[in-house]
Amino acid sequence: MSTQTLKLFYKGSKLSTVHSGSAHCSVVSANNQNLCETNSQTTQTQLLATDAQASTVTSHAGSQTAIAYSPYGGDSLPAAHPILSRFTGQTWLPSAIGYLLGNGHRLFNPALMRFHSADSFSPFARGGLNTYAYCGNDPINRVDPTGRFFGRLFKKLNQRYRYNNLAPRLDESSPNLSRNEYNALSKSINKRQLRAQSKLERGITHGLPYTTGYALEEINILNNQQTILGLLPADKNGRFNFDTTRPTQKTHAHSAVHADPPRTLAEEILSSHTTIDPSIPEDMVHEELLERLRRLRED
Repeated sequence: MSTQTLKLFYKGSKLSTVHSGSAHCSVVSANNQNLCETNSQTTQTQLLATDAQASTVTSHAGSQTAIAYSPYGGDSLPAAHPILSRFTGQTWLPSAIGYLLGNGHRLFNPALMRFHSADSFSPFARGGLNTYAYCGNDPINRVDPTGRFFGRLFKKLNQRYRYNNLAPRLDESSPNLSRNEYNALSKSINKRQLRAQSKLERGITHGLPYTTGYALEEINILNNQQTILGLLPADKNGRFNFDTTRPTQKTHAHSAVHADPPRTLAEEILSSHTTIDPSIPEDMVHEELLERLRRLRED
């Protein structure tokens, strides 16, 4: 009986190319999302649409193919179907009846809803008590791309909507945000404005010039960002795009001018003596010292 060697090539933690004999199939991905598949035996490229778990739900190559999944990854396609990118964006191996997770570390079988081998991180480490369980028996809310330990799906997804990830995009020449990104960034800016205003009031009350100065700069940046958000009208697809009829503003430029408090008050505070009153609470002193250290490092 003849045997055929199967060669597997990985890109990071995902299988990117499967080579068998004279044929090979490759998965093209970007930002952890699979985009398309190419096969050396056909001239057509399979375009892929994925869901929140990065599972392929639709493929298109001349005709459209929809894919449905059970909670543990059993799908509606025949095992020998040419689409390889399937559950959670991992590559389906017909010859292995499952997914090789963690760069071939462990084989996960959707039919069994279990791994074929024990987890080296179980039962006392991050692998969990059950050494063969997939995602701690919660495949809806968890993902396990490494085959060693699982993580929360929605915590991973929410990283996309963090202020630190979205705010720099307002500095682009043509900012473009989805509705979810726009709403998340707007809420983050509002929360930060409240915190910065509170910090400014503490700095003024306790005579902390560095804290006051930093709060003024932060408020100015946040106000600029909020202004730019207001310049992004929604298009017919629900995305917020930059209005090219208005000039682009840089949001992260530091400015010493702020309408509230007045400039004269700000200058008076910033030029005040740097000695800290011993009656000021410890947490305020600690915050002021950290701010002075930050300023020294920047200088």
